[in-house]
Amino acid sequence: MVEIKTNIERLDTLSIDYSEQLAALYRETGKHPHPDCTTVHEFNISHIRKALCNSYACFGAFDGDKMVGFARALSDGISDAYIAEIIVSPSYRKLEIGTKLCASLVKFLKEKKIEWITAIATPEAFSLYSKVGAQMVNHTPFRF
Repeated sequence: MVEIKTNIERLDTLSIDYSEQLAALYRETGKHPHPDCTTVHEFNISHIRKALCNSYACFGAFDGDKMVGFARALSDGISDAYIAEIIVSPSYRKLEIGTKLCASLVKFLKEKKIEWITAIATPEAFSLYSKVGAQMVNHTPFRF
C-alpha cells in the first residue's frame, strides 16, 4: 500500500477562496452543502462561500494542492463552539485524516480558551469523535 502524505492546515477563508475545492469535495463525497439541495449538482457556490465566511475556524487536509478533507466549527469566540462538519474524500478514508482534522480543530479552539466544544455524531462519525475527546454523559442533543 502506498503511503499518502497529507497536510492539515488552518484555512484563512477571508483571504483565500476555498469554495471551488470544497465544492469538489462535496461532489466527491455526495454531501449536500445546503438543505434545499436535492442533489450535489444543484447547490450554488455562494452557499459554500457564505458558510466558509461565517465559520469561526476551518481546517483543510491537502494531498499536494488537492483538498481531500475539511472540518469547520461555529463559535461565539468566547466560550462555546460547535463542530459543524468533518468530511474526507472516500479514497482518503481510513487514513486518520478525519481524526487529525478534528484534533486540529479542537486544539485550535482550546488555544482560544473555548472550553465548551460540542458535536452531534452520526453513527459513522461516532468513533472519530470518540478518539479525540471524552464522551458526554448526561447531556441530550436536540434537533429543531
